[in-house]
Amino acid sequence: MPARLNTIIIVPHSKARFLKFSFSSRAAVAAGIAGGLALVLSIVAIVYTGSAVNRRIEVARLQSENLELASVNQELERTIAEVQGRLDQFEERTARLALATGVGPAEGGISGGGSASSRAGAGGPYDRVPESPQALQTRGRWLEEQLDLVEGQVDEQLRILASTPTIAPARGLITDGFGRRRDPLTGRLAFHEGLDIAGRRGSSVRAPADGIVVFAGPDGGLGRTVRIAHDFGFNTVYGHLDKISVQAGDEVQRGQEVGLLGNSGRSTGPHLHYEVHLEGRAVDPLYYVLDAF
Repeated sequence: MPARLNTIIIVPHSKARFLKFSFSSRAAVAAGIAGGLALVLSIVAIVYTGSAVNRRIEVARLQSENLELASVNQELERTIAEVQGRLDQFEERTARLALATGVGPAEGGISGGGSASSRAGAGGPYDRVPESPQALQTRGRWLEEQLDLVEGQVDEQLRILASTPTIAPARGLITDGFGRRRDPLTGRLAFHEGLDIAGRRGSSVRAPADGIVVFAGPDGGLGRTVRIAHDFGFNTVYGHLDKISVQAGDEVQRGQEVGLLGNSGRSTGPHLHYEVHLEGRAVDPLYYVLDAF
């Protein structure tokens, strides 16, 4: 059976010759299939090329992000190492302060902490792996607690020091001490509860510690007298004053003038009668005087 032919005639508008194409049905089908395959392959190639470009862009972006993250991680490690070193220094300083103030070393502590010497083995000190931010926060909180303890102890000791009568209230010569003695007026044995400090009349008498004036006025044989209450059970007495410079209720600081040395009351000459009481009991003032007369 002869092949079936198909003819396409192209008639131009001008007087040019007609164009005539003849082809078989099989050739038309084959051409259509080939065109379709070419179209499909073109689409696949375009899609693949676009995907490859996108992948290259994504890879480049990820590489850039990795470089940036690596830089950030290095900076973070340096920062953590620096913070770790400072925390080590703070721990050592806190430990020294704790020992100085009587708090003592903290029990337990933080794993991996302690002084440089405590982290040294037979082969010498080692470089610790930088701790995580969470571990540093834990160490920071522990250090804060230790510093609070030390600060509290320091404040307590400062309060004790400020309230302890540690300086001489007047300059002069001690003419009578603490304890049993013969009364200079009666000649009888009696217990003398303070010091007698002879000096120039009108010279300054000063508070030996911080406190509150609880009495200021005449007090029998002591004449013009000032009594001061200090914290931690201390009380002080200043008798035979020529003049009183404070009044009851006044807060006084160590070294502040409370009166002038005199000869009021039952006295044989210008002097200060000075007493120190602890928890209601008279004690020898010389035990607490740190400076010389």
